[in-house]
Amino acid sequence: MKYPKHAHDVDQVVLVGFGNIGQAVVPLLRRHFPGCRIVAIDQFADEVRQARSRELGVDLIHCRINKANYQTALSPYLQPGVFLLNLAPAVSSSELLLFAQSVGAFYLDTGIEPWAYTLTGDSIAATSNHALREQILELALQRTWKITALVAHGANPGFVSILVKRALLVLAQALEPGKHATPRTREQWADLADALDVRVIQISECDTQHARVPRNEGEFVNTWSVEGFVTECLQPVELGWGSHERRIPAQACQLSGKPSAAIQLEQRGHEIAVQTWTPMRGSMTACILTHNESLSIADYFTTRKSTRPTVYYAYRPCEDAIASLDMLDLPHAECDWHERVLKEELVEGIDELGVFVMSGRGRSVWLGSALSIDQARELAAHNNATSLQVVSSIIAGMQWMLDHPDEGIVESERLDHEATYERARPYWEPIQCVITSWQPEGSAGALTFDEFLLPGLTLAGSHARKTVPQS
Repeated sequence: MKYPKHAHDVDQVVLVGFGNIGQAVVPLLRRHFPGCRIVAIDQFADEVRQARSRELGVDLIHCRINKANYQTALSPYLQPGVFLLNLAPAVSSSELLLFAQSVGAFYLDTGIEPWAYTLTGDSIAATSNHALREQILELALQRTWKITALVAHGANPGFVSILVKRALLVLAQALEPGKHATPRTREQWADLADALDVRVIQISECDTQHARVPRNEGEFVNTWSVEGFVTECLQPVELGWGSHERRIPAQACQLSGKPSAAIQLEQRGHEIAVQTWTPMRGSMTACILTHNESLSIADYFTTRKSTRPTVYYAYRPCEDAIASLDMLDLPHAECDWHERVLKEELVEGIDELGVFVMSGRGRSVWLGSALSIDQARELAAHNNATSLQVVSSIIAGMQWMLDHPDEGIVESERLDHEATYERARPYWEPIQCVITSWQPEGSAGALTFDEFLLPGLTLAGSHARKTVPQS
């Protein structure tokens, strides 16, 4: 397969974080931006990272980036036109973004991060996805920004926002053939979703990758980042709240700002279960993880009449990750687990990741990837299916930034959905686009949140639920 280089040169890329995603993005950086220098700054400099940096030709700097040292640590490597990719958990997006702007460097992250998360107590709201996004939106309004900074752009959040637009066009053709032109503005996209009676947008994912090395007792594993996954599991669930919903769930609170109907549930991510569907798995149980796209997509598709869909991330991780979830409820003294990200030891499986756009008219579109571990390895070294979906989205985002270098602070919804899709598509194939009449078991057809909710059930206790493919 031929991979097009970009017309613009990139002389240097600085990675904050050289873990799973940091290592996985380097082969694609080499392919699409040949000749660029890559500097990685990481708090760990273990044998694996050192060997990988030598193999990939990366200058590895051993340093924990924090609030006290970030400017001193980054200054030697940032100049105008350099890319700063923030790929580390708990490294402030707003602070690094501001510093990149001050020196004329491009900035991209895969999720909006604080310096540290507060997961208990009265100040827990300060590091919610809603609060962190509001902080970035406020920054975007404070001054006239110059060089482009793209926030929350990986697979999800990020590329899924591109998929939502494509899925809407498929749904429009299925429901009202030939009636709707492709929207060109935010308002037109929102009006199209409203005209099609889109009530629910699930970011829907089922990861079936598994390893030849079984999970040991006391080991917490997954396929992208244990620290990131644990943080998302322990955060209260946030979602964009649709205008068709009858009532806010008990103990939930409405959040101010954008979208005006965003809500936060009492439950944390691993404590709640919902029904979702994918083309290969069929009906399945998933947890809801707090994610930026639940808010940004709901915000983007809010019409001038304040109609909007309910939006959330329904995630079923790999079975070893599900088996690890019980450890989240252990007493604090017993939470000293060993972390392992599954990559080289994976033997088979697929990460089925897409968007499930559901209309009140009884038709829905699932659009996304069915990338296998074998295919991922053929496409790029040092990747599994999960990481390749993320890093290919990063590359597509960087290419859009080079084409639009003076856009200031932007979210993924602002990107050219056609060009960005084509840039990432070779790494996401096979692409599945399925029109289905599936609805959650017991549904009355209103597609309200309570129809998807599985009260009293958690993902860890969901193994016995039957899965039934339906189209």
